[in-house]
Amino acid sequence: MKNQGPRNIGLGSIKSYSFPITAISSIIHRITGVLMVILLPFLLWGFSLSMRCSEDFYYVQGLLIHSPWSVIVWIFLSAVSYHVIAGVRHLIMDLGFGEEMCAAKASSMAVLVLGVLVTIFWGLWIWVM
Repeated sequence: MKNQGPRNIGLGSIKSYSFPITAISSIIHRITGVLMVILLPFLLWGFSLSMRCSEDFYYVQGLLIHSPWSVIVWIFLSAVSYHVIAGVRHLIMDLGFGEEMCAAKASSMAVLVLGVLVTIFWGLWIWVM
């Protein structure tokens, strides 16, 4: 009889393992949560600096437009957006909707597509508008 229980995936073989779309969505949800925790102190520092006076506001504005800080803001906004979208999906599933595998796969794909679209939007908003 074949063992159908959980399997441990070694870090060496993780590249060759084919994750289901629901697992990919869940893993990215966790990664975005970690990114938010790591980047939040930097953004709070920039916010507090920008609230001191008008010169500091324009200094922070210049940092966000013409430096690597704009990439950090883009990553943070993208992470928050994806995390919220995936979190809403999880809350809906906690209410008992979309728990079937077919619906879970469809909602995972929708979360990933919306996450990519929101990431593109934030990039356009930061660097184009």
